[in-house]
Amino acid sequence: MNILAIVVPLLALSFPFAFAESSNIGSMYWKQEIISPNSFVDIYVHDDDMNKKEYPNFADKFTIYVWSDSSPSGLEIPVVETGVYSGIFKGRVFIADSGDTAKNRLVSMPGDTVYAKYVDFTMPDGSTSDIFSAAIVKISGQNMNPLLDEIDPNFRMSKSAETVPAWVKNNAGWWADGSIDDASFVHGIQFLIKTNVLEVDSTTSSEKNDEIPPWVKNNAGWWAEGQITESDFLSGINHLVKNGIISVSQNSIESVSDSIVSECESIKSNYKRLNCEKEIKQNLESAEFKKSSDAYPVGSITYYYPGIGNFGNEFEISSSGQAMLRLRILAENNGSEVVSLKCTGPSICNYDVWDGSKSFKYAGMDFVSGQIPINPGTSIIFNMMFGPNIGYGGNQFLYDPSKNYDFRVDESFGNVEIPLKIE
Repeated sequence: MNILAIVVPLLALSFPFAFAESSNIGSMYWKQEIISPNSFVDIYVHDDDMNKKEYPNFADKFTIYVWSDSSPSGLEIPVVETGVYSGIFKGRVFIADSGDTAKNRLVSMPGDTVYAKYVDFTMPDGSTSDIFSAAIVKISGQNMNPLLDEIDPNFRMSKSAETVPAWVKNNAGWWADGSIDDASFVHGIQFLIKTNVLEVDSTTSSEKNDEIPPWVKNNAGWWAEGQITESDFLSGINHLVKNGIISVSQNSIESVSDSIVSECESIKSNYKRLNCEKEIKQNLESAEFKKSSDAYPVGSITYYYPGIGNFGNEFEISSSGQAMLRLRILAENNGSEVVSLKCTGPSICNYDVWDGSKSFKYAGMDFVSGQIPINPGTSIIFNMMFGPNIGYGGNQFLYDPSKNYDFRVDESFGNVEIPLKIE
């Protein structure tokens, strides 16, 4: 048993233990109990039974119902599994204080209670159960706790009890019984924290310790056996973070990546080994890219831009005086359907750069066959360069330090202008 066994469920490899043989009771929670108006909010459903064994290599999805005091008719939204074996499904809805309720847009006034309903058809006794969750839309400058206290306590499920995928419990049990050594467990948990599979308090104390207390390992074993709650298990992980045994600093991710990728070397097939390394590195890069970026939601796609000087985004003036702008943008599909980004040529492209009065067409890009399809629950990083005129309806990129430049998205599913902040 090694560290690869801890991380491969993220990489969509087939491990049958991820599925429970018996039915369990599902649960649901809003990511925030107090939601800001005119913002996206995530909602999670945790139900291992919704993993479909007949499709073991694909993340599953279904729909839930959401509504609010201002929009009692509500709407259905898709929830997509966060990983092939996670058993955790995420949906996203935009809370708007004006306009109409449609698609993933729910009109809700400040002070409204917003609700979600999930029908669990896989109860242990064969029956169905309606599961609810509720949150409050924030009123600016007002203490929202009195309104939260009016919500049925059964609708306010503790998030800490629902965030850990089922397969992590198996790994905790293996560590407790000695099948995984301490170093492998620490590196694996560190990876899960860095990629946001586990959410813990990242505050580190000034005193460092290299030893894992016995009670932390005991907690892991007891949790795997169902004797304590996930909250108790996470308290042990928080202890390891606070004492520096698990590092979640920016500098730690590269060493974690190297130690995990080295485990791929044991795979004999060249093709499978390269895929193993590629998927791990892509997951790590995407996690760091998003963490360092500003997010710009457009329909079911969220674009992430980290700024000039980060992750390959560059601006320079060549020796000939030509301004060269290289952009790398991450696009994440939060919906339930495949979405394609489209750009077939400089004159027919849904992406350009705008200086307030003139649009600039690309000089280079990596849209294969004029489009980039993004599967539900996945992300891609695409590249575009602006500089010399390459023809085909293009033009030359001109830089004026007195102007502000935006990267413009104008897709069929929506549009946005992303400030580039070129300096």
